[in-house]
Amino acid sequence: MKRCCTVLIAFILGFCLCAAAEARQPQNYKDFKAMYQDEGRTPEGAVRMHFQALFCYMDPAMRAEAGKMLRYSMHLPEPLEQNRNMGTFLRRLKDPALHHIFRSYCKGSSPSNNYAMNPDSFTLSFAGKRQEADYLKVFLRSSGADSPRPVWVKKYDGLWYTINNSSIYLKVREPKSARDSRRNAHDADYD
Repeated sequence: MKRCCTVLIAFILGFCLCAAAEARQPQNYKDFKAMYQDEGRTPEGAVRMHFQALFCYMDPAMRAEAGKMLRYSMHLPEPLEQNRNMGTFLRRLKDPALHHIFRSYCKGSSPSNNYAMNPDSFTLSFAGKRQEADYLKVFLRSSGADSPRPVWVKKYDGLWYTINNSSIYLKVREPKSARDSRRNAHDADYD
């Protein structure tokens, strides 16, 4: 019995360590691309990798590498900064006051906890998918929106890529801290 418990504990610890290693945030484009080769085989995995790149891009120190990650996850022929259609998307990614928009798609985040989440270990809240012409719409729940929002993905050479993410950077309910700061703006105790 003692040996059985020891083996069980070792298995559980090993599983936890493996899960933590898989959930880590990529440190560079090379790591990201290697992770994408496994994750990108499913539509949900491709969307998760897209969000992984988003969370990396929010860190100014990672921005150059994360720009390559996003370009890869979106199957774009040019850097994001050269794509005229990416203006609003990039502005919201660069503005820390708007990062809650992207964090709102992670399970456990909410306006009341200021959309708290861990970019090294997050789970997206999928709400279904629907096949369209030659692409797939994957729907995500946002804790700051009333209805699921679509991300369009398409398969190229065996991997799925995000081809339209315009719905995921629409505004959501603001975090509690933003509401509280405005509510008490007249009160010098909150300065």
